[in-house]
Amino acid sequence: MGLKSRALLGVLVFGALAGCMKTTEGSAESAPVAVEPGQVNSGGKVSLLNPNGILSFVAQGTTEKLKLSTVATEGQSFEKVLRAEVTAPSDNEWGVQVQVASAAAVEKDDVLHVTFFARAIKSRQESGEALTEFVFELGKDPWTKSISYPVRAGKDWTLFQMPFKAAESYAAGEASVIFRMGYEPQTMEIGGVVFENHKKSVDIASLPKTNITYPGMEDDAPWRKAAEARIDQHRKADIAILVQDAAGKPLKDAEVGIEQKRHAFGFGTAAVASKVLGNDDKYKQHLTELFNMVVLENDLKWQSLAGDWGGGWGIDQAEKAVIWLNEKGMITRGHVLVWPSWRNLPKSVKALEGKPAELRAAVYKHIADTAGRMKGKLQHWDVMNEPFDNHDLMDLLGQKEMVEWFKHARKADPKAKLYINDYAILSGGGGNTAHRDHYEKTIKFLLDNGAPMDAIGMQGHFGSSLTSPDDLMKILDRYAAFKKPIAVTEYDIMLEDEEVAAKYTRDFYTTLFSHPAVDAIVMWGFWDGAHWKKRAPIFEEDWSLHASGQAYKDLVQKAWWTKEQAKTGADGSLKVRGFLGDYEVTVKHGNKTQTQMLRLVKAGSKATFKLK
Repeated sequence: MGLKSRALLGVLVFGALAGCMKTTEGSAESAPVAVEPGQVNSGGKVSLLNPNGILSFVAQGTTEKLKLSTVATEGQSFEKVLRAEVTAPSDNEWGVQVQVASAAAVEKDDVLHVTFFARAIKSRQESGEALTEFVFELGKDPWTKSISYPVRAGKDWTLFQMPFKAAESYAAGEASVIFRMGYEPQTMEIGGVVFENHKKSVDIASLPKTNITYPGMEDDAPWRKAAEARIDQHRKADIAILVQDAAGKPLKDAEVGIEQKRHAFGFGTAAVASKVLGNDDKYKQHLTELFNMVVLENDLKWQSLAGDWGGGWGIDQAEKAVIWLNEKGMITRGHVLVWPSWRNLPKSVKALEGKPAELRAAVYKHIADTAGRMKGKLQHWDVMNEPFDNHDLMDLLGQKEMVEWFKHARKADPKAKLYINDYAILSGGGGNTAHRDHYEKTIKFLLDNGAPMDAIGMQGHFGSSLTSPDDLMKILDRYAAFKKPIAVTEYDIMLEDEEVAAKYTRDFYTTLFSHPAVDAIVMWGFWDGAHWKKRAPIFEEDWSLHASGQAYKDLVQKAWWTKEQAKTGADGSLKVRGFLGDYEVTVKHGNKTQTQMLRLVKAGSKATFKLK
């Protein structure tokens, strides 16, 4: 949707600034060189931008929410970039945007190609990326669009390229070239923008497009063998079966069927309480068939319980859903007791900002009431969420309040495993970041000050900035030094390229499953019909399988699932190596059959069958 009324919108024009700041980065892939607007170059292309490129864009919309500047770069194929700092969120992506009018005419079905580089400087996104959307549209009602392409940029310069066809004809200056900025506060840089019209002289398929890859994506990448060896070491053990007759004599050639029924490792998802309790049988069928762990997505958040989001269900619906999940044998997680920023707390709590004693008491009461009500029903609790970006309560009440929240949670529910949780730890590429450094310091602070924190939660919301398997291992090793279990609490991947999304899902799960400190991976929803970004990892809205969903099933229900048929040897025994979890073992010899349930633990498990 375009801006509704251009006449009512403020305009902030900027250009190259004297005394620009400089930032030095490694070289990025070279961008093509633009020609003069309206001028045809030797390749028959016409530039749709003037020679100043990104520096001739203007800001429109609620411009008080956006600070623009130009920044000089070194080591890049472009000298200056636009730095866009979003200072406040908008109601929609087009609430504020930077744009420029097209510099040359375009005919319907002309082949257009845009190229630019972008990177994130600061971000609140769970993936650590900064967001924009490239749009080419008619600059007036009905705002007809030729392209609307979502962009997710990580901390390193990334090349974006999009070929597309013009949806209609535009005179010079009639169409708008736009980067939308109506998002959560973030800082993003964009440079090397080239936008060209190839007319109808080329096949659109021949033009380069954004190619999302990550190190280690290759089928023969060395990390794969190492991961498989770790999986065999940490996720499998030996099942020893002995079959005897009634007198204790070994029975040779007894037929033994060993069938896994449940993983010991937590393979989970977020779910919606109303769906769990509702009449959607397909939702509940897939939920129980694909997962052994569930977290309620929003039903136990304080704002939801306080009624700020409507619904009026309170904690009753959440409790009933958790009871149903427990009856199905699910491990259940609670999310979240304290999300310590005003924007993620009830309005009634924000009203206590000037009354610290009452505020502190309100938080303690919420923990006691909520964890106390769910006592014995939840196996895990996220006690505190996203402290890097959510710290209003700590700023007002002091850092040691975090310790008290864990202590009050332990008192309210002594048996629940207590977690800290944060985003942009696994996502956003490798290396050290301020977010990762802060998380390590926060965990150390909690443990040093006696917080009864049992485990470390890491969200895993990914966009186009994909962290390599080798870097994932390094990050996990860093936090595993605390000697606490690690769980991925919120996995999803926002990519248009289904093939890459499937490959990364496969490689992410393989890497995490191979690390000995990790004991669970939880998706943040599995079906597009009930997913916060409408891009769930498993199913589309019509319940057809995403490619990433097939990748998940191929791993969790095939490659990492044990089902064996074998016969005992002369000594009446056999040994099978299987994945840790619960098994049904059936033994048959002659006309005698016996079945036992067996739990395979890391040290291995034994079972003796006496056929009478």
